[in-house]
Amino acid sequence: MLFPTGSASRLTDRGTFSCPSCRELRPYSRVVVGRVIRVFAIRLPAGKYGEYIECSECLATWRPAALALLQTTDARRITAEYERALLRVLALLVISDGHIHDEEVATVQRVYAAVTGGFLTREDVIAEANDVAAHPTTAARFLSQVVGYLNDRGKEQVLRGAALVSGADGRVHDAEAELVRRLGAVMQLEPDRVEYVLRSFT
Repeated sequence: MLFPTGSASRLTDRGTFSCPSCRELRPYSRVVVGRVIRVFAIRLPAGKYGEYIECSECLATWRPAALALLQTTDARRITAEYERALLRVLALLVISDGHIHDEEVATVQRVYAAVTGGFLTREDVIAEANDVAAHPTTAARFLSQVVGYLNDRGKEQVLRGAALVSGADGRVHDAEAELVRRLGAVMQLEPDRVEYVLRSFT
């Protein structure tokens, strides 16, 4: 029988690039996240989830196209993968009823700022909400599609954002905690790490 076992990361290259976050030349690691299955006791490769560039200084991850960025003006046009993923997950979680209200916009802005240190305008949030409406999916399905572009730090930041939204009313309820655990499992985070993040908000 075949049993899926998740992923295995493999370092494929090192070098120096213009990090869009640091705005400086930084060392990087290029990592391929492979899909692995188990046939009885044997682990076998089965394609890949994705590939990312990790800045050795700030630990942000980028798609390999970031290696072509040489000018600061170009770097400003792209966002770290975990920030892109976090914004989409926030929109999916907060706007689950298909509508967006002022308090929901404020929640997305507050959580995004708390996790990334960045700032979203009302227009940024509305644009993401409209894109979510045009391309409906679930947070878990979306994360399964982008997990190969996130390192463990990025995954944890996304999970922190989900936990903050779940605890927006001052408490993470059982159903909300289970959703956070599901998102952690989709991102292949260790259960102990997921529980640590949950305890931070309870």
